[in-house]
This record gives sequence, C-alpha cells and structure tokens, in this order.
Amino acid sequence: MPRQRRSRLLFDKIIATAKTLYEQEGYAYVTTNRIAEKANISIGSLYQYFKTSESIALAVYEHACARAALIMKRMVLENLGVPMEKKVRIHVEQLFDIFEKDHYALLRLIYEIPEFRSAARPLSFTNLIGHTTQMGLQQHFTGVDRATIVRKSYVIDRCVLGMVSRFLDEKPDFFTRKEAIDEIAELVRQYLGTLSSYGVPAAAANG
Repeated sequence: MPRQRRSRLLFDKIIATAKTLYEQEGYAYVTTNRIAEKANISIGSLYQYFKTSESIALAVYEHACARAALIMKRMVLENLGVPMEKKVRIHVEQLFDIFEKDHYALLRLIYEIPEFRSAARPLSFTNLIGHTTQMGLQQHFTGVDRATIVRKSYVIDRCVLGMVSRFLDEKPDFFTRKEAIDEIAELVRQYLGTLSSYGVPAAAANG
C-alpha cells in the first residue's frame, strides 16, 4: 500500500504539473522534459506512467472531466427538492465555477490535439454533463417522453456551455459575471416553458 500510495501521488503530481504548464504556456510549448523538470522528477520516472505528451494531455483532460461531472452530479442530488426556477440558476452558476477553474483543460486542450479527439469524445464534459441535465429534467417533467427530454437537454447544454465559454474567453467589460448568470438562467427558464406544449402544465416549468 505505501508503494501504491507513492505511485498515485507521483501520478497526480505529473497531471497537476502538466495542467499548470498547459494553462501558462499552451500545450504545444510544453514537453515531457519540461513537465518532469517542473515536477522535480526524472524523465525516466515520468515515462513509467506516460509514454507520450499526448497521453499526459489526455489524462489531464479526463481528470478535469471526471471532477466536473462529479461536481454537477452532486449538485443535482443536493438540490432535488429545489424549484426548477432556482435550480436553473444554481446549475448555471456551478458551470461558471467549473469553467473558471478548468477552462483550458475542459474546452481548449482537446482542440489543440486532433489525434486524441476520438479517444476523448466518450468522456467529454459535454457528454458527461448531458446525463446530469437529463436527470434534472426528468425529475421535474415526469409527463414528458424521454426522447423530448434528451432533445431539450442537448439544446440547453450546448447553448449554456457555449455562452459560458465565450463569456470567460471574451470577459466583456459591459457584463458582470452575476449579470451573465442571470441572463443565461432566464434564457433556459424561458426555453423550458416550451415543455408545456408536451402536456406538462405551465406551472411545472416554473418549479
């Protein structure tokens, strides 16, 4: 166990170091030698865990996705009894927190390494969060068929993730973080109101 623990600590240290360097310098400018040097380990030790730069980047991406998905799932479970109107804003605010912490790893890294897009796609944050959104919608809109829930969830996730990402990239000086969260949450609430056309009372869409 002590040996396994040391191995895990070293593995995590390599990932954390690589993540920091990617954010500061960009993936294309970070070599395995640079990561080993920054982590204060030998290149041989690094190669015991990762054979290529791409494998390190994929580990960084998967780690960020898994952590983000866990946070979102926990958020849904902790707010099961919260009205939909309030829950939407909590959901959007949580996404802001996640992206502010791991923006590069979650949104940029995969596009800088075309070689592993297909490998990363099943674990992409967009796919992982989709299950969370569907779970939340199914809880509130029990009379809506699953195909509709999946379709609505797809639109919500892509729109919200896109808007959050653009806001954090552009940092507009006419728009505060709180205002952005409020506007995005209102947009989602209005869109969810369309579920009334599927036999769901309008009141249900408002919580």
